[in-house]
Amino acid sequence: MNQKLLQSIEGKKKELDRLRPLSKSILEKLREQFFLEWTYNSNAIEGNTLSLHETDLVLRQGITIGNKSLREHFEVLNHKEGIDFIENTIKKKKIFPSI
Repeated sequence: MNQKLLQSIEGKKKELDRLRPLSKSILEKLREQFFLEWTYNSNAIEGNTLSLHETDLVLRQGITIGNKSLREHFEVLNHKEGIDFIENTIKKKKIFPSI
């Protein structure tokens, strides 16, 4: 890790620590941003060409982006569904014998 990146991470951690304890609204905004970036990066690794901003529009507003395939849109939505399924399964404390 280069020094500039390390300093950036340390600065962001200090800023986050300064805001503690975090309110529910801040936690929800952080969670939304985390899942947006997770979805974008996961799909980009697989060749999806939607930008971070376009991914955000698809996720939060349900907007269809021109000149992008339906497959790319569904990859975004399916990633969210997968995350939601895992979260709901954990909340319900369901245990799958095969996992």
